[in-house]
Amino acid sequence: MKNIIIAVDCDDVCINLIDRWLYEYNSDFEDNLTRNDITDWDVQKFVKPECGTKIYRYIEDKTMYDYCQPVADSLEGVNLLRTMGRVIFVTHPTIGTAGRKYVWLKENGYIDSMEDYVEAKDKSLINFDFLIDDNYHNICRYKNSFLFNQPWNEKYFYAQRIKNWREYIDARKSK
Repeated sequence: MKNIIIAVDCDDVCINLIDRWLYEYNSDFEDNLTRNDITDWDVQKFVKPECGTKIYRYIEDKTMYDYCQPVADSLEGVNLLRTMGRVIFVTHPTIGTAGRKYVWLKENGYIDSMEDYVEAKDKSLINFDFLIDDNYHNICRYKNSFLFNQPWNEKYFYAQRIKNWREYIDARKSK
């Protein structure tokens, strides 16, 4: 195994947060917003005016992750990354969810040790060789990074994209 560290974001790279988040919002505000409607990082732009900044209260709920599903093929993709080096999960939690993503990752077979889990708002403080993230603003800081495709980052040109885990897995296996 090579001595590289691969940092992987959690939300909407491994943990399908947006679908559960929108399910809660749509139920409360009688809306039909979908992930494809969210074309910018600022989710508030897409919700009903009466919701406004309340949209962020949902992700403060520590039970939100109890209902989140894995991003399709992400566990297989992460395990493939492990053949290349050490995988660490780097995430920016809310105050209400600190530590909860680690529990989700452990319960779903992504992680065995807390040594491979880091919570940080500023990911540049973490030592890694490359990053996989869905936040364009995180990715553009690092030349050895991959933007995980989501509707909210499609407007940005970035040469190194992972369209989805299946495409990544198939491409790696064909090499």
